[in-house]
Amino acid sequence: MLRILEDPTMAICLSFEGVDWDLLRQSLIDAHRDNQPLTPDEAMQNPKDTWGRKNHHKVATWNAQLEQDWVEREEQDRLANKEEDIRHARCNREDEEQCQEAEKKKPKLNPFDDDATCDNWIELRPSSYALSKIGNLEYVELDYFTIKGCKEAATDANGSVSHDTLAFTQLKDTIAIRPLASLRPSKTIHSDEELSWTEMFEAKNNMLHFMAKSGVWPEKHARSLALFYANLELHPRKWQDDGQQALILYQSRVRREWFDALKWNEGFNIVHIQENFLCSMAEVVSNAIRAKEIKQVRFTPT
Repeated sequence: MLRILEDPTMAICLSFEGVDWDLLRQSLIDAHRDNQPLTPDEAMQNPKDTWGRKNHHKVATWNAQLEQDWVEREEQDRLANKEEDIRHARCNREDEEQCQEAEKKKPKLNPFDDDATCDNWIELRPSSYALSKIGNLEYVELDYFTIKGCKEAATDANGSVSHDTLAFTQLKDTIAIRPLASLRPSKTIHSDEELSWTEMFEAKNNMLHFMAKSGVWPEKHARSLALFYANLELHPRKWQDDGQQALILYQSRVRREWFDALKWNEGFNIVHIQENFLCSMAEVVSNAIRAKEIKQVRFTPT
């Protein structure tokens, strides 16, 4: 249906009076076919009635058009209001999420017991670098966990590097920012095979303690390492000449290989002592001593 562009309620009917309309009136009179002839007044009223009927139809169509326009505007307003409500809800949700995220990032302190006091003894801690390795489930030298290593870490923490000093590091495909102290290895740390028998077991106890304290180590892996060292400590070879040094060298090579294998998804059970490989390590120690290359046996990691 074509839209009506002008309001028909404002239209005014022509008078059809005067000499200008004589021809029309006379034509209506001449064309009238009835027993009663059409009077001039009736001839003047006839076009008025016809115009009135047409205009009445236009007014009805106009009102229907206005009603349809009103319905469409109401629907447009409803959709616009709905879209605005959705936008406001989204903005409010984003603002709330940002506030929650900001709240999460705020530094927090755990509550404390008013009646609790500091312990009489505070344990020595390894360096931030060693603790970072533990927290990331990575290999780290045992020397970091000896008494000497922990004392050096305490001295270093009080002096050279602030824990607020940050550095970039790559984690797989992303770049992360970490404290520099957690990325900087010590220059005075010895490899595992350079430790004494006492230092090795002193360090492994401390390492296992901080592995458990980290809360990230799988129980099976931590228990396997503990059993590994228990089997080394109870192994009869330690009573043989240079047997302890052979077991130290075995521990150094096997533990490093265990971490590498786990990284490559080729893990093995470290608990079981591979006697053939232990014999090979004993031969390496014996050859080094016979050759008198060094007074106290030092081995270079392979």
